[in-house]
Amino acid sequence: MLLISDVENLPMETGENQNQRMQMVRNLLIQSPPTLVKNVETKMAAMMIGDDVWPITINKTEYQNALVCSPYTTYVTYPLDEIKKFNKYWIKWLVLFNAVVMSVLCRLSKINQVVQINNNLNSLIKHPSQFSGLLPTLTQKMIEHYPNHAITFFRVNDILDEKLLSVLRSNHYCVFPDRAVHVFFPNNHFMKRSHTKRDISLLRKTEHEIIAHEQLTPDDGKCFAKLYRQLFVEKHSKYNPIYTEHYFRQAIENHWHHYTALRNKAGKIEAFISWFVSENNMVCGPLGYDVDVDQKKGLYRQLVAICLQYANENNMPFNMGGGSDEFKSNRGSTKILEYAAVYYHHLPFYRSLAWRLLRWVCNRLIKKIMDDANRIR
Repeated sequence: MLLISDVENLPMETGENQNQRMQMVRNLLIQSPPTLVKNVETKMAAMMIGDDVWPITINKTEYQNALVCSPYTTYVTYPLDEIKKFNKYWIKWLVLFNAVVMSVLCRLSKINQVVQINNNLNSLIKHPSQFSGLLPTLTQKMIEHYPNHAITFFRVNDILDEKLLSVLRSNHYCVFPDRAVHVFFPNNHFMKRSHTKRDISLLRKTEHEIIAHEQLTPDDGKCFAKLYRQLFVEKHSKYNPIYTEHYFRQAIENHWHHYTALRNKAGKIEAFISWFVSENNMVCGPLGYDVDVDQKKGLYRQLVAICLQYANENNMPFNMGGGSDEFKSNRGSTKILEYAAVYYHHLPFYRSLAWRLLRWVCNRLIKKIMDDANRIR
């Protein structure tokens, strides 16, 4: 049975036997979203299927939200923030034209009035395989609860979520490519790549102490929040989710991700990375490093080496997200498209206009843009 629930109706935790995802969803529902992600305003609920539970977010306008809760930010304001990263002038003009046209159309068609399935406020996710068999029921249940909202699945991976992507299409979802990510597959022998070998060698000789999750304390959350913000917000975009100290304290204490950090000789953490495992797939979580540290120390290279070692030892694909295209390709990644899927057939026609235009544009142009861009978010 599929149920939509608020925090009061979630099953009580059962100590060591508690479902880790249930614990995470409970925390997301209890706390105000901005206490965890500073630039997110949303309403959260839980979708329960048997003993499993997944978070959903419900929005209406919130045009200043971070990427993880705002289609408007994803397709209008964030690309403007990224325009400097494109070398081709035709791409720059296309982004500007898109911003002008889509800004008006998205607001008129209420593009942010959406329910987002399986949204734990992370930039990278893995959709469970059981969604495929439940999609018609899931869609109908969402329409009953949120009749004025579009139903959305974001970041559906072309390979890792292949069956779900096919089922979404056959169930009349509006599906279009959203971004590219880098996945390291064990059969691509990424550990044998020369760049990877050099990174592993650097890690073995590191002057940093490698700190396992069990050695971390919730107090390290303050440092993690600072390092993450330096890299993803101050250096890249204010529209990336701004995870707070409280978020990282909760994540460390409750093992929302597996964290590993690098501590210098002075006892200061200079870098960290995280990941989680779902259905034998390893997915990168928040990371950060001190951007002022000499690049010759290779903090990012060491973090990636830690992840690739773990993925190789456990024979798992590793989704490391977008960006740093050349860096990741040199280490044996495969660039794969991720898709957005939107159901709007229960809504007035005008509500579908922005989504229809996005599908038309993205299906025709996004692959070319990704090939020509220096880096993709």
